[in-house]
Amino acid sequence: MVDSKIDWFDDFLGLGYHLYDVRPVLLLLIDQRKKVANTWNKILKYLPDDEIKVRFVETDSKYNFVLYCESRILQSTWVFYKSLNLSEHYRQFKEDYDGAAILKLALYIKKKDKENELEIFKYQKRLTNVKFIKEEEALQDFVVARSLQKLHNPNGQLG
Repeated sequence: MVDSKIDWFDDFLGLGYHLYDVRPVLLLLIDQRKKVANTWNKILKYLPDDEIKVRFVETDSKYNFVLYCESRILQSTWVFYKSLNLSEHYRQFKEDYDGAAILKLALYIKKKDKENELEIFKYQKRLTNVKFIKEEEALQDFVVARSLQKLHNPNGQLG
C-alpha cells in the first residue's frame, strides 16, 4: 500500500444516514449536481464493492470518517475522509450496522426558508468492511493513519 498512488477526496459536505431500509444507508452529501455525477462516474463506480473499507475513528465529541479502496482500473487508492461531530444519527447507524450497509450519493440542496432537501441518487455500493475504532487502533492501518494525519494537520506536510 505504501508504494501505490493515493488520491485524497474531502470535497463533500459530510454524511447522512437512512436507517429504515433492510440495510442502513450511508449517504455521501455533496453540494453540486455535477460533483455528484463526477464522484460516481470518475471514482466510485470503479471501486469493487467487496474491497471498499470504511473506518469510523471515534474521539471524544467527533468521529473521523475514512472510506478507501484500491482501484485496479484507476490504478490508484482513493480515500474519502472527513472529520464530523458525533450525532444521534451516527450512533443509530453504528447500532443498526449488522455486517452490511449501502453507500449512496445525495445532493444536499439548501432552500431559502432554512429548510434543506436531499436528492438521493440510485448509484450505490455495498459496504461489508465497516469498523468503528478508536484512534489507537487506527494507527495500525497505513491509509487510516495518513487520513487522520491529514485531518489533524491539513496544511502541513505528511511524514
